[in-house]
Amino acid sequence: MMDEDTPSGPRQPSMLRRLTRTTSFRFALITVSLFMVSVMLLGAFSYRATIGAAITGVEDQIDEEFENLQKIYQLVGLASLRGTVKARASSENRLLFNPYSSDSLYILIDSKTKQLPVRDLEEVPSEALTSDGAIEFEYRRDRRNLENTFLEPESFETRYAIGRLERFYDPQTGELEALIFLARDISDLVSIRMAARDVILTMALGTLVLALLLAFFSSRSFLVRIDRVNRTAEAVRAGDLSRRVPLSGAQDEFDSLAQNLNAMLDQIERLMDGMRQVSDNIAHDLRSPLTRIRNRLDTAITKPDADTQDILHKTAGDVDRLLATFNALLSITRIEAGEQTKKRMQRVDLISVVNEVLELYEPAAEEAGFDLVTDLTPAPEVLGSRELLSQALANLLDNAFKYGVLPDQENKDSRITPRIEIKVAPRPGGGALLSVADNGPGVPASDRARILNRFVRLEQSRSTQGSGLGLSMVSAIISFHDGNLTIGDGLARPAIDAEADGIAGGAGAGLGVRIAFPVAPKTRATSATKAARPSPGSDSPGIQSS
Repeated sequence: MMDEDTPSGPRQPSMLRRLTRTTSFRFALITVSLFMVSVMLLGAFSYRATIGAAITGVEDQIDEEFENLQKIYQLVGLASLRGTVKARASSENRLLFNPYSSDSLYILIDSKTKQLPVRDLEEVPSEALTSDGAIEFEYRRDRRNLENTFLEPESFETRYAIGRLERFYDPQTGELEALIFLARDISDLVSIRMAARDVILTMALGTLVLALLLAFFSSRSFLVRIDRVNRTAEAVRAGDLSRRVPLSGAQDEFDSLAQNLNAMLDQIERLMDGMRQVSDNIAHDLRSPLTRIRNRLDTAITKPDADTQDILHKTAGDVDRLLATFNALLSITRIEAGEQTKKRMQRVDLISVVNEVLELYEPAAEEAGFDLVTDLTPAPEVLGSRELLSQALANLLDNAFKYGVLPDQENKDSRITPRIEIKVAPRPGGGALLSVADNGPGVPASDRARILNRFVRLEQSRSTQGSGLGLSMVSAIISFHDGNLTIGDGLARPAIDAEADGIAGGAGAGLGVRIAFPVAPKTRATSATKAARPSPGSDSPGIQSS
């Protein structure tokens, strides 16, 4: 039945009802049920192996004795049978001063005379008259003896026995001559059976009570800790990203879950902060070109003598840069989403990719005054997209061209020549290595991790042309290829006399980007992707983030 709603909102279920709905409570009940069933099965097995076996032995004794009596009857007749039963009932199996046997009980009925020459019981149990096998029954025994005959004139006790009725027919005429009911007292066995039953029932009841208590308290503890998680989730959903799931210190699975959730919330908080930073950067980067476009359009509208062709040409350039930014974002998103399916990947020789890209960038490097050198050692092929790997290398070279120059290196007479080095080598343990290094100003160690994020540009003025998406795309491409990208020191710069030569920047190292590719599988991809040759110096996704 569902909880009723109150004017202030839906009424919360009671604590007891919530406890009984918890998984731990249900699990405890299932465990207890299985345990009780197991105990019952074990008890049934123990009963059959002990008390059941003993009662079966008594039945076998009764059957054996009837076989002997049948042999006596067949050999010497009814008179001998009557005498044998009397002898066994009166002397062999009777206790002195006790009118009943302590073990065997007999009733002999003469079919012709209707007399009962032997009668240890008051009557034959009615069940025995209709049953072909042994039956259990109750009977009363007089406990009077010589000492208490007068003190307890009628002292009876209830006993238990198991017996069977046997009919004896004349072998000549087939007439019924006698009936014998033979029983054995099993009161001790029944007492043990009843005591065992009581013990099992008591244990079952006690186990059930303990299980309910255990389920209650464990479920309560479980529910308290789950409520902490729910309260944290509700607070986060309400906008408080600083809330975290408290730890109990028990170092159990709940603490492990809480730690993972807290780590996830930390990541979400960082991503949200990054999104806010990205939004600010996008607003800053888009505001300037949009403002320029707006101003040029206003000029074209308000000033008829304005150079319309020049305005349109500059506006088209700004629009192209805006489209390049959005295309770069879209490319990164598609790569990270896996739209570049790995089924289209093929074996790629990194040296051939480097040579193809160098054909395009060597003229640009010579014009910009860069020394573009290579150190190419044959390395194993990598499994990847030739187009994406070419794009990643082009982005790294664009990055080096834009930011691999010291401030005073713009002077053609500078004694420090800008230098870019591309290396390909085998990876220890298998795979291949690719690195691009320069001898420019480099990146501080504290900023190296974040320059792979989108729209991160270390220059505060953000005056250098670009959008801060180049290294973000490289990172996405390398992650798509299951590679490992690290940012470190690049080429070393020699120490110079800054005062004498008027050049900024002493001894140090530039920026180095190193990429490790895993071992390519032996299977070859069925389809190949054509290599794309990006144009050097374009303001496409080849823009550094530093």
